[in-house]
Formats: sequence, C-alpha cells, structure tokens
Amino acid sequence: MQNKSINDFFEGLTDSRSARNQRHPFLSIITLGILAVIAGIDSFSGIGDFAEAHLEELSRVLDLPNGAPSHDTIRRVFDLLDPVAFHQCFMDFTRAIAQQQSQFIAIDGKEVCNGPLNPLRLVSAWCSANQVTLAQTKVHDKSNEITAIPELLKLLDLSGTIVTIDAMGCQKDIAKAIIDQEADYVLALKDNHKTLCEDVAAYFNDLKLFDGYYWQELDKGHGRIEQRECYVTDAIDYVQQHHSWSGLRSIALVIAKRTIKDKTTTERRYYISSLPPNAELIARAARMHWEIENKLHWRLDVIFNEDKACIRNENAAENMALLRKWALNLLTQHKGKSSIKSLQRKASMSFKFLLSLLNQVFHA
Repeated sequence: MQNKSINDFFEGLTDSRSARNQRHPFLSIITLGILAVIAGIDSFSGIGDFAEAHLEELSRVLDLPNGAPSHDTIRRVFDLLDPVAFHQCFMDFTRAIAQQQSQFIAIDGKEVCNGPLNPLRLVSAWCSANQVTLAQTKVHDKSNEITAIPELLKLLDLSGTIVTIDAMGCQKDIAKAIIDQEADYVLALKDNHKTLCEDVAAYFNDLKLFDGYYWQELDKGHGRIEQRECYVTDAIDYVQQHHSWSGLRSIALVIAKRTIKDKTTTERRYYISSLPPNAELIARAARMHWEIENKLHWRLDVIFNEDKACIRNENAAENMALLRKWALNLLTQHKGKSSIKSLQRKASMSFKFLLSLLNQVFHA
C-alpha cells in the first residue's frame, strides 16, 4: 500500500457543504481530523487548535490555501459527512492494512455519549489477529444489538472464521447468519435464553461424571493467578431436540478462577458452538472475545476519552467514533513495545513522527 495516498481512500466521499464561500478543501479537513485524533485530540475545537499549531507542517502535506480551518468549519464537515460512505472508506483502509488471516472475530456493543438524552450505541467487529476494528454499525433508535448485529455481519467476509458474541447476541437468526456465511460461532449463554441455559448447565452439573473433552490453562503475573478450565461435549441430542440451533455441534462450560492476594473468585460461563468438541479451541475463542473489551473499548474510553465525548449531532458523533477507531488501527500497527498512549504523546510532540505513522502503511 506504499503507493497509495490516504486521500485515495476518500475518493468516494461527497462534500455536502454549500459550494458558496467554501475556503477549505473537503479532503484536507477529513485527513486533518485523522491526524489530530492520532495525536490524541478528542474534540472539534481541539482539531482546530491542532491545525493552527501545526499549520506550517500541515501545509506541506495538505491543501490548505486559506490557512487553518476553524473548529466550526471542521464540525460542519463531520456533521454533514455521510457515516455510511465514511464507514466504507474505513473498511477499505482496514482491509488494506490487515496482514494476517482472521481466525477470531469478536462482536460487541458500546455506548458513546452524544448528549444526555440520546446516547449513540455502536456495535463493532474486532479482529484479534490484526488487532484492528474491522467494521461498526449503529444501533438505531427503538432498537437494540439483536437487530444491529445481523447488519454488521453482512458487511464482513466471515468465511473460515470463528465469530464470538456475548449473551445479547446469542440468537437463532444470528447463529444461522454466521453459518450461512460459512463461519463458526461461539455464543455465550445467559438467562435471556433461560431454558437453554438451564439445560446446558444441567449437563455440566456434576463434573465428576463428565465424559467429554477438557482443557486447562494457567496464567500468572502482577500478583494475579488465573486458572481457566474448559469442558466441552458433543452430546447435544437433547439440546438440539428441544431448542434446534443452526449448525450446533457442541456445548461448553468455562470455569474461570482468579486469585489476587489470597482471595479467589470463581465464575462459570456457558457456551453453545458450531465447532466440534475441541476444548482448547473453544476456550481460546471464549478468552479472545474479551479482547474487544480490553483492547478496543477500554482504549477508546481511557486513551481516546470516548466515554466523555458529548457530540450532539448524530452524524458527527458516529463519524468521530470512526475517526477514533481509524486512529487506533493505525497506532496499533506501529505499537511494538510502546504503549498506544506513548505513541500518541510522541505524535503530539513531533509532526515528523506523526507522519511516519501514516508512511508505514501508505505515503502521506
């Protein structure tokens, strides 16, 4: 991708501003937004300040014939920018930087503050192999993740992957959609499917009588000991007879024990899966799902201040959420031994370093 410019990804976007009195090129403002968010800027007023502070350097790589755009101009561009079209640009970019074949794809939702009465809810797809967000979709008003997840799945090439979703997405239509795309699923079970959860739990009630597949792993570090045990069986005739899930081949129990300072907590989690009864693989899939919380949602909140964002225009809020994911995908490709926060700090101090983050995947 070294022969491709970042602006090449935006060629399909339409500038919806009035042609009258336009002083700042549309694509320059979009690229400016990405550069600023990479450097840790978390608001439109901050992007305006960033543009003023780095105007000389920015003018060498962007078309800014009338100086730095104001924060009002920047906000107006992202207010009017079509989130669907911008998301397609994001997906094209993400496919271009993905270097490894995806095995696990985690699906999960997150709320973004864009006003006290109307929070924006987004569902994202996370690829553990590349440590990138693959796509996002909005949960529409008077709806929920159950209706948004199938829309997100349609955007992805799932063939040959293992899709993990928490209990909210444990739905028959979603399982079928995954199977129809020639992928597998590992779906968490809770009381939203009370009878099914009780039937699966009953099978694992007496582990002394368990006759199936087993896997155990132990992690130690930072004063913490974590032990995970996974019990899996393909003895699912009763479950299928009474519940009938598309592609179902196994059920699983994961027992997670965590010891910190001599205090141990234990949690039992139940799963249904289209995978054969491979305890090690299902345990890994269940564990990988938590990466979307720890490596995406946590970073968005703590590093990018997403939980404190308050953008009332819905288009702008959705586009800004995508800018954060775009920046995080880029920073993750460069991470090495440095933290994301450290890379942001360097990018804010050195415009040369900021451009190098782009140059590693395409020429700026």
